[in-house]
Amino acid sequence: MKKQIFGVFLIIALNLSASAQDIHWLNLEQAEAEMKKHPDKPLFIDFYTSWCGWCKKMDASTFKEAEVVQHINDNYIPVKFDAESREEVKFRGKTYKYVRPQQGGRGVNSFAYFSLRGKLSYPAYAVISHDGRLERLLLGYMPKAQLLENLL
Repeated sequence: MKKQIFGVFLIIALNLSASAQDIHWLNLEQAEAEMKKHPDKPLFIDFYTSWCGWCKKMDASTFKEAEVVQHINDNYIPVKFDAESREEVKFRGKTYKYVRPQQGGRGVNSFAYFSLRGKLSYPAYAVISHDGRLERLLLGYMPKAQLLENLL
């Protein structure tokens, strides 16, 4: 019986430890609420698409690195946003919609288009101040050292 109880506690501890190693990604609605609680923290937005291999590599490698996780969680309000989302989103009093391509190609959610200043290359990351100003725009896959260097 004692071994079973110990085993349960060990599993719980391992799960808590694993979840502490993740970036606490939010959606835009959650981020807006968080901005009210932490007006000093800018947003760090990860723009991704479902088909982007480098986006998946960032999720599996760089965004799992302990230093990256801690830096982003401590200094930013982290947001993950599908740049091709067809859902209408509201953020800071504005409504953003999916824009269909005119001829072939892929559509884009206008939030991604405006936030990235039309630079639709994925993965892409935007650091946006509390007042909505673009502070930094980063494009492409980045290993830990490169991402941290760009965020410090």
